[in-house]
Order: sequence, then C-alpha cells, then structure tokens
Amino acid sequence: MCSRGRRALLFRAGPHFCSFADSPSPQYTQVEFFAHWNRRSALERSAALHDDQSVRRSNAHAAPMTRWYQHGYHTPISHRLVFGIIPWVPKFLHPPIALLTAFIFFCLLGKERRALLSNLKRIYCGTVFSRLWKAYWVFYSFCDFMVAYCYVPQASHADLLGMLTHSYDGQSTIDSCLREGNGLIVWTAHLGNWEFASRLLEMHDRPVNVARVVEHGNPAERVLRDLMTNPLLRIVQLNDDPMAPLKLLYALRSNEIVAIQGDRVYQPFTARSRFFGAQTPFPMGPFLLSYVSGAPIMPGFVVREGWLRYRVITGKPIYLPHTGNRDRDLEAGLEQAVRLLEDAVREYPDQWLNFYEFWKEDAVQSAGATEDMVVHG
Repeated sequence: MCSRGRRALLFRAGPHFCSFADSPSPQYTQVEFFAHWNRRSALERSAALHDDQSVRRSNAHAAPMTRWYQHGYHTPISHRLVFGIIPWVPKFLHPPIALLTAFIFFCLLGKERRALLSNLKRIYCGTVFSRLWKAYWVFYSFCDFMVAYCYVPQASHADLLGMLTHSYDGQSTIDSCLREGNGLIVWTAHLGNWEFASRLLEMHDRPVNVARVVEHGNPAERVLRDLMTNPLLRIVQLNDDPMAPLKLLYALRSNEIVAIQGDRVYQPFTARSRFFGAQTPFPMGPFLLSYVSGAPIMPGFVVREGWLRYRVITGKPIYLPHTGNRDRDLEAGLEQAVRLLEDAVREYPDQWLNFYEFWKEDAVQSAGATEDMVVHG
C-alpha cells in the first residue's frame, strides 16, 4: 500500500481506535495496537508509554514462517488436474474416487500420517488400529475439501444452502450481532470446510474480510486465494501487508464481518489454554481485535456430514469483559472459544485438517509462529 493509502486508512481508523466509557481501560493508539499485534520491539517500547504492561507474553521473538505440511503435491499442476477433471466426473463417482485417492496419499505421506496419529492419540481414545482408521478418514475429508473448490467459489447462495444438511444455524444470531453496529469476528479453525463457511457469511449482505496467510514462493496458495475472492469476499493477507491489522479494524468499524482461523499460531502474541489436557498456545490477535473494536466474537465451524454436504456449528457470541486487566479479559474470551473447538474436534476428529504434530513443543515454538488465521495445508 502506498503511503497515501496508509494515511487514508489511519485517518479512517481515527487517532484512537476505541474508548470504553464504562471501563478503566485506556484508549488504544495506533502505535499500541501495532505493538500488541505484531510484538515488534521498537513498537513495544512506544507502547510502554502506558503504565499497564498488559497483553505481554513471554515469547517475545517471532519464529520463522514454517510449512504445515512436508509433501510436494501442493502445486498449481495438482490443482489444475483436480479442478479440470472433477467437474466432468459424475458426482456419484466422487466418493469412491476419494476413497481410493485418500488411501494412496495415506500410504505415500508418511510424515503427515504419523503427525495425524500423534494428534489423534491425544484427542481420540481408541486402539492403534482405530486411530489409523481415523487418520485415513482425515485424508478423505481433505479430498472433500479440495473437490469443494470446484463448486463452492461460484455457487449461488441457494446452491450453498442446498449443500447444508440442516438449516443455517446461527444466521439470526449473526444478524443480531451486526445490528449492534460494531461488526463481527467469526472465529473458526481448520475443521471441516472453512471456505464454505466464508461463502455462507456473504448471505448477511455485507463484506466478509478473510484474514489469511499465503505461503511464500508457492503459486498454488495464490490460486486458492484468488478462487475465494469476489466483490463481497475480501482477502486480507497477513504476512505481506503491514497494514493488515488496521484493515481488519477498519472493517469492523464499518460493521463488516472479519473471519479468522484461530487454531494455528502466526505471531508470538499468544496465550495458553487447556486443550485436550495440555496447555496449548493460541493466537490472541482475534481477541485483541474484539477488545479494541467492541465487536463480538462468534465461534463457529462448518463440518462435513456427507460428500459435499455440510452442517454449521456455532457457539454463543463472546463479549469480552473490560475489568481493567487486559490479559485476563482477552484470555476469558479465548477460553470460551477453545472449549467449543475442543467439543467440535472431539466429535469430528477425522475432519481436523492439521497435518503436523500439533502438540509437539518445537512445532509450537517454530511452526507455532506460522499462522494466526488462515492458511492451507
């Protein structure tokens, strides 16, 4: 973004991002907001002009960007084959083809298979054989996810509703939140089909701003990003745009929707929450956005009920308290969101598409600085 564009965005966001008349919490300036979001040392020194040292975490240094998979099949050629062939194949043949494809990649991708088994050992109580069976179905779920790119991006709203097995749960709640005028943050995860979820959000007749990280040096990521872009569906690319936090904040101030995935960590601004029995770091960016903007957080997921058939799961809107202790206020919101995620992953362990060892300590520290919100892999 040019300097003129940055100045315009800063002007629209205002010199102070928020003010809580009923809270002792001070206003956030632009410098403070960037300091807490990006955790850059220079900005942190500027933010330290305020007395309180809230929202500061021990992991002060960002780790390098890490891939969330090890295979070499995430390429434009692979996508062109899928997107070019699948639409011509009768839909009744999709599931058996997916069963075979899932088995092939289950056998080929040893590192991803072992990572899935490691994750399933914590979240699924069963025998080794049953965990292998669940891991196989994760690959099948990923086949459904990729094939959905052939239909979901161009589907009409009527087509999208026709792919649901139940009514659009949470639609009236989202509309009610938007009537408050502070925008809405939809907190989701790499569970089921998050791209389908972003299209559903368009039905609320306002822009949907999807925060995502696009892997550097891989044009396949840009292909998927561009597929999911339309006049109502905007991509805010976190790793290439230093103004991304301000764009998201301005979207909320315009009473728009911001969609964020919260089960992978992009920046070292994190807090730990108990997740399947382990204290696990989660990104706090979505909750800082809520705290600053006043927008409620709606946790929700779209899970697969059959081949290209989905169901929406939503929790109650989360309104962050303002007690004067920002750390505790943000973490209170995180706890509520993580509880819903844990329940959903426990019910659908074969749809949690994280092909890396989620609880491995070095993955938490290095890969754990890879994605605050949205990335494919």
